[in-house]
Amino acid sequence: MTGGVHNPFDATEILADIATLQTAVDDLDADVVLLQADVDAIEAIAEAEAILEEAGGQLTTDGTAQTIYINNAPAGSYKPICLKIDFANQTVTETTVIRELYRIAPGGPLTVSDEHTFVGTVADPLVKIELSPTRYGIQIVIEKTVGTNRAYDWQVFYEV
Repeated sequence: MTGGVHNPFDATEILADIATLQTAVDDLDADVVLLQADVDAIEAIAEAEAILEEAGGQLTTDGTAQTIYINNAPAGSYKPICLKIDFANQTVTETTVIRELYRIAPGGPLTVSDEHTFVGTVADPLVKIELSPTRYGIQIVIEKTVGTNRAYDWQVFYEV
């Protein structure tokens, strides 16, 4: 027997397949970079959106004008949304006044912008008062002008 089985290895096809795979991986890397740029842009937009926050508590009137809520010097434009206050404890013998005060100039006074008077029992005891945006400050006060001192639960919602 003069010859043998001869089966030479030809890597041409395998090398071509490896090159094709490498091109696909390189394309995928470029796509990931583009996708990350989109994710970063979406994250920046989400972080820039306002976040709704709230403050709240309970205040018992004492016959004087008492501060329910104040943001005396916001760090920029400030957007209070509303005050919610519960008049369920108020009886026919009480009169209560809620005042909204705003500062419209740096270092200026807080000036009454609106006043809400509640006489006797309130038909819908959970009262919502819309508030206005401000640059230099807001204060909300409550004053019992007639009757017995009562406790009032309250919340203020605002965007930061």
